[in-house]
Amino acid sequence: MRPPFRDAGVKLPRVQRIRRGDRVLCYHRPTGTRLPDLPETHPDFIAAWAKAEASKPDLAPPVADKSVAKVVRALRASKRWKGFAASYRLNLRFHLERIETEHGALPLRGLRQKHVEMDLGKLDPNPRNVSLKCWRLIFAQAKADGIIESDPSHEIGKIVTKSPGHVAWTTAEVAAFRARWAVGTRQRAAFELLAWTGCRVSDACRMTRTHLGSDGLMTFRQQKTGGPAYVPWTCALPSWALRWEEERETVRAAVMATAGFTLLETSYGKARSVKGLSNFITAAAAEAGIEGRTPHGLRKFRLTAIAEAGGPAHAIMAWGGHASLSEAEAYTRAASRRGLVMGPEQERNDVNDPGNSCKRAK
Repeated sequence: MRPPFRDAGVKLPRVQRIRRGDRVLCYHRPTGTRLPDLPETHPDFIAAWAKAEASKPDLAPPVADKSVAKVVRALRASKRWKGFAASYRLNLRFHLERIETEHGALPLRGLRQKHVEMDLGKLDPNPRNVSLKCWRLIFAQAKADGIIESDPSHEIGKIVTKSPGHVAWTTAEVAAFRARWAVGTRQRAAFELLAWTGCRVSDACRMTRTHLGSDGLMTFRQQKTGGPAYVPWTCALPSWALRWEEERETVRAAVMATAGFTLLETSYGKARSVKGLSNFITAAAAEAGIEGRTPHGLRKFRLTAIAEAGGPAHAIMAWGGHASLSEAEAYTRAASRRGLVMGPEQERNDVNDPGNSCKRAK
């Protein structure tokens, strides 16, 4: 008789598990093949599953060999593609599907720079730049597969767009949000976690208690870049951040008041999605009378605060998880420029204290 529970450490994909009393019947979902009554770690079970996998029908419509569509599918099955962050793949997927739909039947070997430029020419600057990335990935895959020898998109440059990006929250806006949402609400918990850690929404959704280390640091690997970030949670603060101690205590109280396994779970006890959390903060900000601000603006708020408090660029790199020093130095340069026009009287003025809103977080 099959044991009532299988090895929870291994779960093969596309396996349908049906409980019948004390038995668990397993089927290969795409083919309907009944799999052996064995643990999923057993070699015979794995061999039967692999055989069923090999026989499953390819539901994708057939495409011509060495065509654009064929290379796009090879790209999305490649290790390089699977190594990208899920959010990055999602961003590229729409544009890849557009290219496949409009140009999939074309033989890739016959494409020239002018053809790519014609495709990009009908797009606005931002989608054009993303589509250019997609074309370069397609040509790189074609080179790896031996279809072409050179990339015809190599000399096409991206369009530089002038955009301020996400605007950093001001101390007045931070204070307004805190005044509207008390500690104990889920809105305040989400806000404080984002504002203290300076993390992206995609990382905040995935944070759990396991990211809180015994060394007092919150350590997590960023979904977008794969790089680590280190945020002081209970450990001693660096000298330039000592005045933030009271704020940090409020942050911990707000976050842990509603935390489950994930720190920002919903009222139903489930993890939040990236879009869901972003909309949650935006709606809460609107209720507090704050318009035109995004969750990513809280990341800029924190990293700007570090620079204005005297934190070095390497501290901004560690806290914000930046991959390059130049990204972090952009914050310290901006803080230095501000300091050049602020005399000692300004620095002592409580209204202009960058830690003012932090000091009074309730």
